[in-house]
Amino acid sequence: MGVKKTVFLKMMLVCVIGLNACAEVEKNVDTIPSLSSSETSEDTESENIEPIEPEYTESEEIEPESTESEEVSSEQKQWRVNLCAGMPEPYIDVLRQYEQFLNADNQDFNDESVRNKLYSGEWEDLYDELCGSLLYYINRDTGENVGDVFHYALTDITGDGFPELVIAYRDIPEIIYNYSETNGIGKEFGSSYYTMTIYENGIVEYVSGGACYFSITYLQFQENVGDWVVLDNLASEGTWDDVEKKWKGEEYYTGDWDGTGSLTETISEEEYLRIQEKYVTEPMKFEWVPFAYYGG
Repeated sequence: MGVKKTVFLKMMLVCVIGLNACAEVEKNVDTIPSLSSSETSEDTESENIEPIEPEYTESEEIEPESTESEEVSSEQKQWRVNLCAGMPEPYIDVLRQYEQFLNADNQDFNDESVRNKLYSGEWEDLYDELCGSLLYYINRDTGENVGDVFHYALTDITGDGFPELVIAYRDIPEIIYNYSETNGIGKEFGSSYYTMTIYENGIVEYVSGGACYFSITYLQFQENVGDWVVLDNLASEGTWDDVEKKWKGEEYYTGDWDGTGSLTETISEEEYLRIQEKYVTEPMKFEWVPFAYYGG
């Protein structure tokens, strides 16, 4: 009886100890913080983050910022004439006409509307052969800029105190513009068949050379007429000897031009030279300004 009682008491003690241990475990479990489902998913997603491409609507499209140089578009660039200091207003108007022509959409001389502008309209002060030469250098890859080839200068050629506007191909004058309050703008020019020289005494010389016929014309501006007046014509005709390198059988002429393009009066070589000496002095020197440039 004593043994059974002892065994029973021991079993009871074990049970009490086991129950206390279980209660302690449950207590500890209750004190552990639990993780919510959202926190668990965030941790999971953070392990697999991928970059997100920005989305733009049509109105939100980002364009590169334009630089200051890009603000001047090609449409704003055009041909500009150079206007030197002290340019008289009548000549500014002339140069502006050339500027308008250089930037015109239609520059076709075969077009009637262009011809009307050149000969009786808004471009009537322009020299058509000069316009053609300008277009040649603009429209073809010649490697030269218009400002390097064409120039102008202001010089008092007539001696009236008001300068003339001389436009030149390189350093060879092509056209002389003059102005008076009475007659407005006037112009003197030859053609591509003639070479113009302006002398210090105000004489203008036109020279044209052919295979056998060589002609010279001398002009001077006369105030009482208000225009350039022919003073003398000269011509020489002969045969070039390629062996002796000189002209042979030359004949010399003066007078007026007939219907065949020849002078009417035969003269001696001495008379021919004497007439030349009346007009020919030192060529006039000019301070050339580049005619035009391409820019904004």
